[in-house]
Amino acid sequence: MKPKDKILESSFALFREKGFQATGIAEILEKAGAYKKTLYDHFRSKDDIGFEYLNYLSEQQRVVMLKVLGKANDLSDFIDKWVNFIVRNQRNTSRKDCPIALFSGEISHLNQFDSYRNRAIQHVLETVEICILKFEPSLRPDLVKSLSYELYMSYLGGLRLYALTKDRKVIERMKSQMIHSAQRLIKV
Repeated sequence: MKPKDKILESSFALFREKGFQATGIAEILEKAGAYKKTLYDHFRSKDDIGFEYLNYLSEQQRVVMLKVLGKANDLSDFIDKWVNFIVRNQRNTSRKDCPIALFSGEISHLNQFDSYRNRAIQHVLETVEICILKFEPSLRPDLVKSLSYELYMSYLGGLRLYALTKDRKVIERMKSQMIHSAQRLIKV
């Protein structure tokens, strides 16, 4: 693995495990088995690694959604499979919640991240639109956009509440709400 990739992989693991603010450059270097000079050959600062992390998170969301999309029979089935994947993935992490939301919340006071965060969220919303259009290609563009926002907001809110309560019923409610939103807007 190239030194830059080792640094990114180590950084991402530490950000997931401890958070961005609690992760220091020395820890990143130790975990990557790299030197400070190597890090600064590729990145100006830890913020640059954070920008890469946001891009990575949004691309991972896209990969997951498109993989689920390939196995779904209709939009409701897509939502069901997407939520089930999310729940399985939540079991394997100590930091419950949407990874983009967790990271974005942690860096919300750092203005240098605003455009990167907005781009990551937009990337996810565009992916949700692709998924909607696969099953509803004749849906008006304004309804596709509206539904993508509703689905993503339900996802974010549901995962946050699940992270706070650990109540499995929250996930079922989230799924139900997402399917209801889809059915309501598709009938318009």
